[in-house]
Amino acid sequence: VGNEAISVSSVAVSGKTVTLALSRSVAGGETLKLSYTRPPTGDNVIQDAVGNDAASFTDQAVSNLVPDITAPVLASATVNSRLLVLTYTDVGDLNVGKTAAASAFAVSSAGNEAISVNQVIVSGQTKTVNLILSREVAGGEMLQLSYTRPATGENGIQDAAGNDAASFTDRAVRNLVRDTT
Repeated sequence: VGNEAISVSSVAVSGKTVTLALSRSVAGGETLKLSYTRPPTGDNVIQDAVGNDAASFTDQAVSNLVPDITAPVLASATVNSRLLVLTYTDVGDLNVGKTAAASAFAVSSAGNEAISVNQVIVSGQTKTVNLILSREVAGGEMLQLSYTRPATGENGIQDAAGNDAASFTDRAVRNLVRDTT
């Protein structure tokens, strides 16, 4: 889910096992589903030893045994009023149980009133980290954001597999507030 499509390159049947060779490698943590449409009888149908055709099926969950060793990567940072949204890319969801402390973030706005982070809310499936700021951001205000990853084992931004997102410094934040000046 969320990655490039996978096609089947070849099929091998041995006993009760059907092995599919895939068009690309599967990433650790990637969610997979498999569908099979039984072709017309006689056209390489999967059958048991006595000739009974295997039934068609749709969106069967597949166990992914490849470990997820890739950390989430920050894709974008946007701000609108008091909400600063960090969007991450990752094959899996973000871990909502290991939320980083507000103190792990530093917001700067040159020549403007100081801004701090009051609250951190992680949305696992949308892969976003929402930062509630101490004040509203004005249209045209230029923000920069830094994140300091906590020590290993402490709460921080991470995916469901426990891979920690990297620290970053002075990341430009796209301001979505309309500039009325």
